[in-house]
Amino acid sequence: MPKLNGATHVNLTVRDLARSSDWYCRALGFTLVREAEPEESGFRFHTLLHESSLASIVLGAARNPATEPFDEHRVGLHHLGYHVPARADLDEWAGHLDGAGVAHSGVKELFLEAGYGIWLRDPDNIWLEFYWVNAEFFMNQMRQRWRATKRTKVAEARKARQWTE
Repeated sequence: MPKLNGATHVNLTVRDLARSSDWYCRALGFTLVREAEPEESGFRFHTLLHESSLASIVLGAARNPATEPFDEHRVGLHHLGYHVPARADLDEWAGHLDGAGVAHSGVKELFLEAGYGIWLRDPDNIWLEFYWVNAEFFMNQMRQRWRATKRTKVAEARKARQWTE
């Protein structure tokens, strides 16, 4: 399988480029590092970079934008998640978001994963998540799947041999 080295960027369409760039910088600690307006694209872009992870968000505003806000019920993006290294980092994020005046869920136990997360929305209603997962839980799940697959393959090979003998 080819390797991946984490997510490098996500490109989000926003209604107000200045407002969204300010929000991502203030609320999430990104820094504006590039502005571009390729004529053929029909968009103005701001590239934002997060100093501690090098994750980037490219925000784009269309020259002729739609007026309705983001809705995760339409086909496309559901939400954007950022993993934090330790459970305690979520508490730091909650404090930072409070200090920046950003509404959020507080730290909650995740129902789909073995871990915890914080949910919030950006100015265009795009759903964002900071999350920490219990890596040991998932590694054990992967080991169990791998062992079960291996057992199945061994059993199939034995069965195939019985037919040829």
